Amino acid sequence: MKLLIFFTLTVLMLAPSLCSPAVGCSVDEAISPACIPTLSDYYTQVTDLPKHLNERSLAAWTYVERIDMDRVPQVIHEAVCLARHSCNGVDSSLSVESIPISIKIPVLRRNPGCLHHSMEFESVNIACICASARRN
Repeated sequence: MKLLIFFTLTVLMLAPSLCSPAVGCSVDEAISPACIPTLSDYYTQVTDLPKHLNERSLAAWTYVERIDMDRVPQVIHEAVCLARHSCNGVDSSLSVESIPISIKIPVLRRNPGCLHHSMEFESVNIACICASARRN
């Protein structure tokens, strides 16, 4: 839950105009994405979004299959970031990058020459996020 709150706050800090109300927009601001003129325009923008989260994300990713016949499960789907040093829709002058988020999952590994499996933990990338670049 804390991780979800952190990601939400990060997104809001990177794009504060997305959380601003559309009321009170001036005529000059009416063409801005933050000032949507009508409810039907808002509905069109919301319904035209891609269906899957990995395609809508600022740090888009795709999934690849990792297959290992000596492991249970034999197939694990892992996230791969589409852009390494940029984030969709974020000003590139902000020095942000797309980084993978990984978790460790338990798997059963077949031991050669043995009748039993042993439990191990494998690191699996599950998504990508936008983060400020590390400073050396």
